[in-house]
Amino acid sequence: TAQNSHGIHYWWCHIDRFEYVSEAQWIENDELYLYSAYLDTRKNSLYPWNDAIQVLTVSFGSMRRKVFCNIFNEERYAVVEGYVREIWQRGWDPRDQFYNANLITCPIPKRLKQSSKLFISISTMPCRTQRTALRVYINLPKQTKEAVTVCVKGMDFQEDVSQRLVEWLEAQYLFGVSTVTVYKYTFIEKFFIYYTTNFHIPLTLPGHSPNLPLVRSRYIARNRQQKRRHELIPYNDCFYRHITTHRYTLILDIDELVVPLEHDTYSDLLNAIEANTTVERISSLSFSNVFKFPAKTENTSWAKHMYMLRNSLRSRKTSDRRNYGKSMTNFSTATVATVFNHFALHRLTPNVTGTIYVPERLAIKLHYKLTCPIESRKECTKLREDTVADHSIDRFAEELERRVNRTLYELHLL
Repeated sequence: TAQNSHGIHYWWCHIDRFEYVSEAQWIENDELYLYSAYLDTRKNSLYPWNDAIQVLTVSFGSMRRKVFCNIFNEERYAVVEGYVREIWQRGWDPRDQFYNANLITCPIPKRLKQSSKLFISISTMPCRTQRTALRVYINLPKQTKEAVTVCVKGMDFQEDVSQRLVEWLEAQYLFGVSTVTVYKYTFIEKFFIYYTTNFHIPLTLPGHSPNLPLVRSRYIARNRQQKRRHELIPYNDCFYRHITTHRYTLILDIDELVVPLEHDTYSDLLNAIEANTTVERISSLSFSNVFKFPAKTENTSWAKHMYMLRNSLRSRKTSDRRNYGKSMTNFSTATVATVFNHFALHRLTPNVTGTIYVPERLAIKLHYKLTCPIESRKECTKLREDTVADHSIDRFAEELERRVNRTLYELHLL
């Protein structure tokens, strides 16, 4: 039987306990592919009286059926109806014949609230036993949160990009980033062992998608729309992985760099922005984009392995603030439920701002592209040829080179 309490639909019924907890990257429950589950104790408008478990899943096509959450601790269980948010927005592409990412929010009954261990499975019918469950990540909140963590979507490099990546990573740490989380399909393992402040998380594709490395690489390269949908899983997994430890997350590719122009670190930059804005209402802070294509004449005063420093020209035009910008998303308060690589998507409560566009005088996002993006092909010639000198990173350059050289020597890459 079902019972409604504070907006939660409980089902009083018997189900068997799961047989095992999967350590695989994906588990299948009723044609849903579950990736990860996180305890979320932030206040939310869906279930204002309860904590929740946020479950990242993939379905083929849209979710058109109700879902039910089987929540277990070491001794008890509960069955509640879950709330589904499709993370992919139909305005981007309404076609439905793809694997789509979803966030399923499962309210936790009061009798399970103090559990030190939680497990969850999902079904499309109430009171259906599932053999396999996911362990719920319960990350204890830090007393003082770090300012910014950086998240990188699934990397799939068949070639060695270690030197480029060292320069990029050292720039993140120079700006005050405390951790960088990299999701990787294929990459060189020894590189990540060096960076103890990194999380490097192996990634595979769900369902019937290919996972042999070379076949998967070709599949990802040739299926752009599916690739974009798959990327929503690591973006949001990284977001929930850090909700208790950091104030903001910044989703970047390794050819992008957000440079503070009036401050030395991201923390100082954020403090200046927050001084003029109610922090509790911030959802995301967006930084404008400028392109940096390979320069015809490089700045040879820097070593050859300093790719970003040698490229001292940028496109004169700054992209429209709605295009190509990247955002720091606020998860220190009850604001955001899901994220995209450019901005926050679903909000936890209605009383929050939309994206705040940070003035270009405070920070800029440098985008080191080899070629023009498909979306900008009409103005490609102007972007590539109408350039100006870029001094945004100059004041950090000497310290950045020192750090990069030290790391490359220690990795025996120089």
